[in-house]
Amino acid sequence: MKLRTRVALLTAIVTAVAVVLVSYAAWLSANRAMRDSIDSELAERAASIAPASGGGRSQRPFLAGAASVQFIDQSGAVVQLGELAVPVTDAEVEIAAERRGAIYRDATATTADGEALQVRVLTVPARIPGNRLDGAVMLARPLSELDDSLGRLRGALVVLSLAGVAVAGLAGFAIGHRALRPVARLTRAAEGVSRTRELATRIEVERDDELGRLAHSFNTMLAALEQSKDQQERLVHDASHELRTPLTSLRTNIELLQRADSFSVEQRRPILDDVLFELDELTGLVSELVELATDRHRPEEAEPLDLEEVVRLVVERHRRRSPISIELEAEPTSIVGVPALVERAVSNLVDNAIKFSPDEGIVRVRVADCKVVVSDEGPGIDPADRNLAFERFWRAPTARTMPGSGLGLSIVAQVAESHGGKAEVIDGETTGATVSLSFAPPS
Repeated sequence: MKLRTRVALLTAIVTAVAVVLVSYAAWLSANRAMRDSIDSELAERAASIAPASGGGRSQRPFLAGAASVQFIDQSGAVVQLGELAVPVTDAEVEIAAERRGAIYRDATATTADGEALQVRVLTVPARIPGNRLDGAVMLARPLSELDDSLGRLRGALVVLSLAGVAVAGLAGFAIGHRALRPVARLTRAAEGVSRTRELATRIEVERDDELGRLAHSFNTMLAALEQSKDQQERLVHDASHELRTPLTSLRTNIELLQRADSFSVEQRRPILDDVLFELDELTGLVSELVELATDRHRPEEAEPLDLEEVVRLVVERHRRRSPISIELEAEPTSIVGVPALVERAVSNLVDNAIKFSPDEGIVRVRVADCKVVVSDEGPGIDPADRNLAFERFWRAPTARTMPGSGLGLSIVAQVAESHGGKAEVIDGETTGATVSLSFAPPS
């Protein structure tokens, strides 16, 4: 069943329940009002016929009215003064005997023709000296007019209820169609994207309610997917370009070795060394491509980390491997992160600084306030190129002849973003490059 049909049915059902309840309440109210009117009429006639205090007027003027009268004496005998015979209850006999109290009730009276008739009865104590009657008066008012009026009202309410439900159903269809129009447009857009793989599609947002927010979220999702697709295509394109150089060099050297049967060991050694060097470069490039292309960050792997301790371990490891002097200035600071990713990002920063530092240079590492700052004394990065430093495969003009894949800082930026921080090139105290890696503080 379509959602629009469900909305229409739900609207019709709710309206039907409401209409039925209101109609029933109106019918009860009308019934009560009519009965109260009859009761008031009976009370007025009873007071006119024979007040309980004694004395009174003849009952003759009241026998021609709409109410029929009969009398109960103190012994319980019934004197029928009208055309209706109303059965007497024990309570009414007690009223006649004790001459106090009054009761209203519904009863079934009998006409002179023997026909049963529903009546409203009022019984009050009364004394009519002119007729030597002392006891209680029973006034009976037929309910046929009341029943006819209530029947007509019931029929009108049923017709109005059915009409209201029908109108509510039609209105539900119209409202559902109009209210769900943005959902239909969103569905068509999603189906179009699924069919054409065209992520540039956008939905026009014309409202600021929940459906407008849904459309805006869908547009945001499409924008993120489009950006991710563009990045993947650019990564594949850049990777193919970067892989071409070491593969071409390896192919050339291997073909040279195939034809060089007469080469001596001394002649083969430089070629083999170059092959090994290119293989190392290729291995490093492939590893970094895999690291960059696959998102290994999982929220469940994050844990509280002592950033000072992580950086200290990375610095000690590089001190053992590199002749470049590394100075560490660290303050205790804690973050929440994935240990392997944080260590990889810090290691890339230190590797990058060592690679561009002169032999007598010093690499300075500072840790404080959930941030790692690494400075070197190399050629530095031109301020105009700082926004490009974290792009994949980007290299400064002074670094294009140096080994490396150009992916180290890209991985640093990716790790920073996945941990709620950022990576940036900042102004440092040296002439070289100063790179900052920050993490979101623990909550």
